[in-house]
Amino acid sequence: MDPVDNTVVRKAVAAFAAQPSQQGALEVLRSCMFGTLLLDTTGSDMPTATGFAAGSRLQIRRGTGPDGRAALLAFTRNEEIARLYPTGTATLSMVNPSTGVLEFAKSQQSAWLYIDPAGPTCALSASEIDFALRNPNNEPLKSATVDLAAGRIDRRAVLDLLNQEGPLLLGVDETSEPGKMRFRATAMPDGSPGLFAFTSAPEVVAYNPADAVMASTTSKVLEIVRNDGYGGLVVNPSGPFVAVTLAELNA
Repeated sequence: MDPVDNTVVRKAVAAFAAQPSQQGALEVLRSCMFGTLLLDTTGSDMPTATGFAAGSRLQIRRGTGPDGRAALLAFTRNEEIARLYPTGTATLSMVNPSTGVLEFAKSQQSAWLYIDPAGPTCALSASEIDFALRNPNNEPLKSATVDLAAGRIDRRAVLDLLNQEGPLLLGVDETSEPGKMRFRATAMPDGSPGLFAFTSAPEVVAYNPADAVMASTTSKVLEIVRNDGYGGLVVNPSGPFVAVTLAELNA
């Protein structure tokens, strides 16, 4: 297995550290909705091929947040863990899904999740983590949009995921027209309206922090596209995005 090196999260964290903002924190949060992160387990007993033996010691490094409350520490690669220790220290880490790290921070009632605390760093609050986790997340589709942009898969793989039942979210504009709600949309290349769809709640508010999040499913969203006059669908408009025409959806 290749070593963990979550460049997507690390770049988002670096951008936030260079210019801290709520938008920057949302970029970090949405980057944590797929992929993997590391926990620092230096000082723990070594696991065996089948896991930790009964009675083994598992020590996960923690710290404190900007307000002095408890923080879980997470890392984008082993080199970031090593920066916390004297040169030559034998460090140990545990690979986890990024969303699993968010869930662990919540289960431990950590007030903060610090990512790459040696810097550049970003601290996600418990309320931000709760917002991300209490809404559905289509991690396979998010991963596919990233893989497509990187040339690792073709469009067929994305279309297959859209045609599988899974969670999908919509952004709801409640402010442009008082008393009315409308789904966020854009113009497709042929001029027809394209419905925006999102794989997680952080994706919705990263695109427009004022929008409400509406949880739905792939089948229901595709039904809206087909029945309400849309010419296609744009998944995760904050990028990497995938624009899919109605003809592709119906093929």
